[in-house]
Amino acid sequence: MTDSAEIVSELERSGYAVIPKRMDHEDLTAARSELGELLAPVGWGSGFDGNRTKRVFALLARSRCMDRAALDPLVQDVVEQAVGPGTQFSITFATEVHPGQDAQVLHYDQGIYPVPRDRDVMLTAIWALDDFTTSNGATLVVPGSHQLATGKPDRGQAVPAEMPAGSLLIFSGRLYHGAGANTSTQPRLGVVIDYQQPWLRPCEAHTLSTDPAEVRELPQRLQELLGYNQPSPYLGFINGQHPRQWLMNDHQSGG
Repeated sequence: MTDSAEIVSELERSGYAVIPKRMDHEDLTAARSELGELLAPVGWGSGFDGNRTKRVFALLARSRCMDRAALDPLVQDVVEQAVGPGTQFSITFATEVHPGQDAQVLHYDQGIYPVPRDRDVMLTAIWALDDFTTSNGATLVVPGSHQLATGKPDRGQAVPAEMPAGSLLIFSGRLYHGAGANTSTQPRLGVVIDYQQPWLRPCEAHTLSTDPAEVRELPQRLQELLGYNQPSPYLGFINGQHPRQWLMNDHQSGG
């Protein structure tokens, strides 16, 4: 499935779509190596984040290994069709689910916002850096649950989104889902990137977690995704300037 219109149609119908082997071998190998080093010293999470799961947040402030994936033109096209133009990141993190981790509680990502469940204001992309299987904790999704106006689906309705390493799972911000239980003997590694409407406050304050000097060197669209953009003239400016103009000026010297 590599046609954006087909993917958007599947999102409307099922709430999610799996795009096999979207990352090339070189990017996949580099990401595994770099993220492995970042995750190695990280402690276990707790509660919702999982007591046998490691996470590295503000990922695009720490590493450049997922830039190409974040800017994938197919993903960008799907996001624009499903959510709208000018989206920005909500949250970006690497997640490593280890053996012994129980299944995560089912939830939907837009649930953090007091908005109706009648439209998508967010889309989530999960990149599989290892094979995602039923036994190692592949993300559980409840097909069609994005269409529920009220109530919560039963866990028995959830199915694992199995996919080979390098693949992508993309789903509606209204879809009920959760990480599966890892009953295998090996951890599974993935990267989560949320895209959302620019008028929503993102989960992560990317303009604070990323060094402006480094952001200046990034592609324009990546700057925009990190929050250096304006959805309208009077929303999100910095001292009367467009955020990207402010970014590119030598503001540290008072310019």
